[in-house]
Amino acid sequence: MKESSDSKSFLPKVETYFFEEAENFVATQDWKQFETSFDQINQALHKNGLPFDYRFNAVNWAFNVNSLCKEIMYSYCWMKAYARYYQEETTRNSEPTHTDFRVSYFADSCITRIDSCQDKLALMVWAYYCPFNPEKRDEVLDYPKIIDRLEFPVKFGITIKEQDVFLASLKKLGGEDFKRIKKYRDLKIHRMEPRIEMFDVASHHYFKYMIPILRPKDIEEFNEDLSEQYPDKQLQDIVRKGCYINGVLFDRKKIKDSIWAFNEVESHIKTCIVKLLNTSSECFQALSNRAPLRKIKKTQ
Repeated sequence: MKESSDSKSFLPKVETYFFEEAENFVATQDWKQFETSFDQINQALHKNGLPFDYRFNAVNWAFNVNSLCKEIMYSYCWMKAYARYYQEETTRNSEPTHTDFRVSYFADSCITRIDSCQDKLALMVWAYYCPFNPEKRDEVLDYPKIIDRLEFPVKFGITIKEQDVFLASLKKLGGEDFKRIKKYRDLKIHRMEPRIEMFDVASHHYFKYMIPILRPKDIEEFNEDLSEQYPDKQLQDIVRKGCYINGVLFDRKKIKDSIWAFNEVESHIKTCIVKLLNTSSECFQALSNRAPLRKIKKTQ
């Protein structure tokens, strides 16, 4: 997309889209319930202070979850705003590929925070049952490990009770959408940076990657693919010979999940946001109705 040289016409339009997206987002029942549930915790805290009870550590994590959800919402609305502007101002076939760094930036922000918030919600619940030290890395668990401990405490030699409400809520943070979000996040942090195509993903969008073929099994698969592409054995030998560099066999391959369609990314993000908001609301309410917050509320 060729950006307009007149920023005065560009920025206000995107800002307008952002405020429209944000207004629609905060008007949803999911967001309203999220804010109401957190407000129950916040009011008890400001009126009565901190009780000397390790279970109140969960409230520290609740504040962290609240901030993360707001950051996710903010990034989501900017992502949608820039995507709307791009798709309105750009013809689908005007370029061989369509990416926008601003859309990618806010999509990345959403995804990394969604992955983090999944862990934070689990840690919030775990802090209610276990007085762990967040400064010690070996004491801080992630979402799957906490789910395992809540579901099968006897396996870990611990005794907890009345965790079913928390467990049922946390389990909503699973499924294919969260798996795809985690896949994107892992690729971004540890592998090749994923690229978001603003329109549909096509085969010509991939830049093939040179991979050495070393294991016998991989060499066998390479030869089988070669046979399918080139039935003539003499031609196979010619092609195979050209695939060697300094005696090492190489192949060009598309890197899986290196390119994502924007609509797919947006759908995963939106679904995960809704689940995070609902789980947060349920867990906030559960904390509010239990000691020590329940005791605080009774003194009001």
